[in-house]
Order: sequence, then structure tokens, then C-alpha cells
Amino acid sequence: MLRASRRLMSSVATLRIAQGIPKNKVNSLGFETRKNLLNEIQSANKNPDIKAIVITGSDHSSAFSAGADITEFNATGEFQSPSLHELIDVLEGVEKPTVAAIKGVALGGGLELALACKYRVSTESAKVGLPEVHLGIIPGAGGTQRLPRVTQDIKFSIGAITSGRMIKAQEALGANILDDVCPKGEELDDFAVKFAEGKTSASPEELAGRNLAKKTVEGDVEEMAAICDAALERLPAPAMGGEAAHGCVEAIKASFDPTKSFEECMKTEMDVFMNLLSNSEQGQARRHAFFAERIATAPPKGSPKVDISGKTKVGVIGAGTMGSGIATCFLRAGYDVTLVDVNEKGLERGRKIVGRNIEQDVKRGRASQAKAEANIARLTPSTTLDSLAGVDMVVEAVFENLDLKKKIFKDLDGIVAKDCILCTNTSTLDIDEIGGVVDNPGRTMGMHFFSPANVMKLVENIQCKHTSPETISAVTAHTKKISKVGVLVGNCDGFVGNRMVAPYTGEACFLLEEGASVQDVDGAIVDLGMAIGPFTMGDIAGNDIGYLIRKEKGWVEGGAGDMRYTDLPDTLVTKFGRIGQKAGKGWYDYDPNVGKGRIGLASEEVEAWLESERGDCKDWNEKDLVERSLFPLVNEGFKILEEGICDRPEHIDIIYIYGYGWPVWRGGPMWWADQQVGLEHVLEMTTKYHEKYQNDWWKPSQLLVDLVADKKGVYEWANEKAKARSKL
Repeated sequence: MLRASRRLMSSVATLRIAQGIPKNKVNSLGFETRKNLLNEIQSANKNPDIKAIVITGSDHSSAFSAGADITEFNATGEFQSPSLHELIDVLEGVEKPTVAAIKGVALGGGLELALACKYRVSTESAKVGLPEVHLGIIPGAGGTQRLPRVTQDIKFSIGAITSGRMIKAQEALGANILDDVCPKGEELDDFAVKFAEGKTSASPEELAGRNLAKKTVEGDVEEMAAICDAALERLPAPAMGGEAAHGCVEAIKASFDPTKSFEECMKTEMDVFMNLLSNSEQGQARRHAFFAERIATAPPKGSPKVDISGKTKVGVIGAGTMGSGIATCFLRAGYDVTLVDVNEKGLERGRKIVGRNIEQDVKRGRASQAKAEANIARLTPSTTLDSLAGVDMVVEAVFENLDLKKKIFKDLDGIVAKDCILCTNTSTLDIDEIGGVVDNPGRTMGMHFFSPANVMKLVENIQCKHTSPETISAVTAHTKKISKVGVLVGNCDGFVGNRMVAPYTGEACFLLEEGASVQDVDGAIVDLGMAIGPFTMGDIAGNDIGYLIRKEKGWVEGGAGDMRYTDLPDTLVTKFGRIGQKAGKGWYDYDPNVGKGRIGLASEEVEAWLESERGDCKDWNEKDLVERSLFPLVNEGFKILEEGICDRPEHIDIIYIYGYGWPVWRGGPMWWADQQVGLEHVLEMTTKYHEKYQNDWWKPSQLLVDLVADKKGVYEWANEKAKARSKL
């Protein structure tokens, strides 16, 4: 039952926010919670025996409140009464001392509710923030007005609200967001009650002075306006994902406008909020991505529950950049890691990479020195597979050679326990074939980390025909424990991400043959909002890696059969040795004195070579470059759904947002195609280019054809499919 419970301690009432406990442990402020909490506040306010009110999270929750229930958001912005605004107005109007006791997080509407209290205290580990910008909106229940008033710092408020970052307790205390922090070892409830008891003697004037709706933002108006204008210059342009951030600054500007009352400031906030909620494509895409991540990372329906709490020993095979990055991830999460490489020099290099990665955590404030040293102490380097005899899980991360990976798995079969999970980090090879060599192939699976593994959030978890449901559940849990976004996909060449990348990068190379420059293609993709274009991506990953994959497939020497093929990327590697950033030259030149060798500079050598390879050329506009590059990628996504490699388009969207720098404000490639481009146009152009080039990646997916014929979107199709499956 959704409830806000109350208990009396001396003359202080403690009200507990309890949204759907135990299921909803983030305590979102849904309708039932708002209604019950409002009733409890009004009851406590009327009770003469109650001298102060403490509002806190439930005993069963790890949060004060993570904010509004965004499933209630719709284009009209209408919430069931009482709305969060109504609840906050009543709370702010209470003339008794009111104290928000924050544990876990107070985010969005949760912090806005806390700001309506006269005082705020928290645990030392608590965090607060206003992250609405990540949903394409602004704080809509007074956050843009009360935060500047409580901090009296416009620069701080702009930074906090436009970044949506979480603010740690001590920083919040220094910014006046909190009034005190509960010492370690003391219960927050007891601390908050004592704090509230100490305020029961406060005068009506003192309590009225704590009402943020009655405060003004002090300071020079022109100076504060200049701070806002400077912030706008630093933010992404509205057309490049910055709509919500610009809206935040617009609302914050109202907070120090001397001509506006608090009510008028709140109206400005609501006008901006409603405009973004109702009219912003970016906001719709961001909210889609929010829910898509939950869909994509959820374990399959009916999955068995597997306890991994005691499974803390992991082996990583291969001490290269990838293996060392994977080892870092597990060490950070508290695992004991044995890092194996048969080459002693390579092993030592890998150990140093892990050490540098962990040291960076300290430099960036992500870990204390003591924590970092403890993490490093759990690393055991080894040159033999025998050292893995006692581990609970192995992640193999050697280079892409099928025979080598199969041999490693076969050798492991005689070393590790029969229930030890065996994972391969391959990016393209057949998981079925690799896992099929062990006696119990049900414990085998793919874990495709993205490079650099210690930085990138995405892991494609690949189930093969052998993989047991228990293994899927366990790997899903381990992926979550190491703070990665794990998406379960099926086994095929390239899985999801790299399978879709192949036609994207292939078509980009054909564009070079047809007169476009490297900078033209990358520029068009970046202007769409992608973090990098296809040629920069190749240089970062290493053009030699793609070359070796094509060579393994026999394409380099024998061609690709009937598939249209360009040897430009092969020649780049074999003739010019331009393998990417690590060599100081790829599709671009890299100067170690410019951006530490990571900024691509136009290459005269590459352009002269491409000019000699081109036939008839055409002038390209940006729209054509985008469609020629990305429509094959989207079409491949539809084929992946058609084949059941993943269940829903949300899986593809999340893989591309976290793995390939797709802009979250465009929602992922499937959302972009479905909602922002239109499937009719995608099919029209895909059909046109297939007729012209006869390349298989331009052949329209049958699913795409069917959806256009039925006038149906891909998400509607996925929902219908899921509904039908649930009835079986």
C-alpha cells in the first residue's frame, strides 16, 4: 500500500515517505504518496500536541525521494490533485518547524519537497540534486526559484541545475542547502528529532524567515544577469541538445528579477517547464532513453534469481588494453582479480595500466587513496591459466582469433570448477563455437566490453544457444555490480552494435570514393549530434582492428563475394600504415603537441591518395551524407529485430547511446528513425539506394516494409509483440 506513515517522539511527528515499499525503493512522489503525505502534514499541523514535523524516507528505502513519478508526465502536464505544487505549498505554509531528514538521495521533486521545509539535515553519505535537465525538462516544482534563494549563489545554482549533478552532503552543507549533517554512528531519525526539538522555541519571525518563498536573491542584478549570459555561452546550443539547459537558465533569471513576485517567478518556471514538456522533441527523446535503459537492462521475464554475493573471484585472460580495463572494472567493484597473460612483459604492462587507471580514480575524486590501494592489492598477476583454479568467473580478452579463444576455453574446462562462468570478450566471433568446446556449455556467454573498458559504460551480454538462464541471470547481476549498462543480445556476426556499424562505416568509405572528404562525412555526423564521426571512430579504435577482422573473414584477399566492397580502409593500413591515433596517423594526422595527440588534423597525404582513387564525383549536402551513412545502420537494426537478435528497439537505442556516442536527445537510432525522421522516408531512401547499388545492407528489412505498410511504429510493434507473448 502506498502510504506516508507517522509516529510521535516527544512533541515531534515523524512522517515517512513510503512509495510502494518494498518494490519502489526510490520513493518517487506518485499520486498516492502525495495524497497521504498531504493528509499527514495537515493532520500534524492541526494537532496542538505536535510542535515540529520531521519528514524522512521509509525504513525500507535507500532514498528520501528520487523525485516525481515521471510515468505521470504527459504533454498536458496535468497531475492528479494534490499535485507536487499543492503538496509543497501546504508544507511551506506550516508555521511549525519542519525538518527534512535526508538519507540516500533527495533528487528532483524530492529536493524541491525538502526545500519547502524550514530546515534540512542529512546523513554524511546523502546526495541531493535537480537532475530534470537529463529528462529534457527543468525543475518544475520550484527548484529553479528556491535553490538560488537558499544558496544565494546564482553561479552555483546554474551549475547544479544545468548539469543535473548530484551534490554530496558536505558540499550541500557549505552551499546552505543543508543545515546540518548527522555524524557517523548516530541514527538520522534520532538526530533529526533532536534537531527539530531544538527549533521548537524558534520565534514566528525566525520560522517565517526560513520560508524560501518569502526570500529574495541578494546581489547586483546586472552582475547576476551577466553570469547567466556567460553560462548560456558555455552550454550546448539549443539545437544541439541544449534546449532544457537553456530553459533552466531562463527560469533562474526570473529568481533575481526585482520586478517579479515569487508567484510570478513560479509562473515563469512553469511556462518554461510546460513548453519543454509539450513541444520539445529533445525532451521526448530523453524521456524515451530514460525508460529504454530500464527496459534494455532488465533481466528476461521469468529469469531465475541467482545470488552472486559470494562470487567475488574473477579471472581476466589477456593483459592488453582491453583486458586491463576489464580487470580495473572488477577491482573497483570489490572483486579479487587474477590477471593472466603468458607474456611476462605484456603482463607487467597490463599491471601498470591497471595501476594508472586506479590512480586516476583518486585524482578525479572517485576514490580515496586508501580505497585505491585496497583495490590494487586485490590484483594478482599470473602467467599461467592454472592460477584460475579457484575463481568464480572468467572473462577472456585475448585478440580476435577463433582458434585461440577455443583453445583457452578448452584448457579452462580442465582447470576451473564446473560451475565457474566462462565469458569471452569477442566483438565479432561466434560465441556458440567458442562455448561449445567445454563440457558444460550452459555456463558460457559473451561479455562484449567497449573500449576503453574502464571508461565505457556499455557491455553487450551475448547469450548463445547453450547459455543457461542461471548464467544469464548471474552475468546480468555481475554487470550491474561493476556499474555497467548491460544489454542482453543474441549471437550473430558483430552482435548488435558492431553488426550495425559495419554498413555505416562501409557506406562512409563509399562516400569517399564519390567525392566526399573525411571531414565532410565526420562533420555531418557530428552536426547531427553524434560524439564522433565514423573515421574518427576508426582512428580511435585502431584501423588495424577492422582490417584484421576483414582479413579473418577472407575479404581482404578474396573480396566479399557479391557484396559491394571498397578496399580503401585496407589500403590505409597496408600501404600507408595509418592505423590510427596510436600511430599518430590514420584517416587524420595526430600531432602530440595538439590536444595530446588526440585531435584529428586534416591529412594532405590521405586527401591526395583519395583524390587519385575517385571516379566521377558529386557535391554532397549534409542531409544526404547523414542518410547515406546512417540509413544502412538503421536498416540493419530492423533486420536484427526481425531475426530476434534482440527483443525490442530500446535495446538498440541504449547500445548506441552508451556504446557509440549517439546523442541521448535523439533517443537512439531506432527512435530517431521512427520518431524524428519517419519510417516512410527511411524505406523510400533505402529502396532507392538498394536499386542503385544492389548492396545487401541497402536491401530493406522486411520488418521495415511491413511496418510502413501497416502504418505502425516500431515501438508500437514491440509493445504488441510483448503483450502477445505475456498471454502465452
